[in-house]
Amino acid sequence: MIRFRKMLPAEFSQYRQAAIEQFALEKIRVGTWTQTTAKKLAEYEFNILLPQGCATPVNYLFKIVVENKIVGNFWLAKSANSSKTAFIYDFEILPEFQNQGLGTKALDLGCKFAQQQGFSKIELHVFGGNQRAIHVYQKAGFSMTDIVMQRKLEF
Repeated sequence: MIRFRKMLPAEFSQYRQAAIEQFALEKIRVGTWTQTTAKKLAEYEFNILLPQGCATPVNYLFKIVVENKIVGNFWLAKSANSSKTAFIYDFEILPEFQNQGLGTKALDLGCKFAQQQGFSKIELHVFGGNQRAIHVYQKAGFSMTDIVMQRKLEF
């Protein structure tokens, strides 16, 4: 059975570092940030969103657990745009636990949790080209709302 467990402060330190590195790499991959500035910008954004770490109000950081094994991470927060909207800032199923349906189950659990907190809608961001994530989100009932595209002007 899949469940969420509140992330502990010691776990948050490790999670924070890994999440910052992954976010920076994704921003570099899609061309939003440069190799030179990505890590610093990712740290800045993380610090803005979680100034008190895992104790930051209206942020819910969880370990995803199945049979007492940690299989991933889930970070949900109140949207900055609407008090009735939750936003999934990070969601990860560890590689060795992927392709077992855990992503869909964890998203369902996250949606139920958001509803219990009084949210009426849940949103997330997915990086362009991440077809695997898009598939999981659509399978879980999410639909696309905005798509931002870019073209490099190098001729």
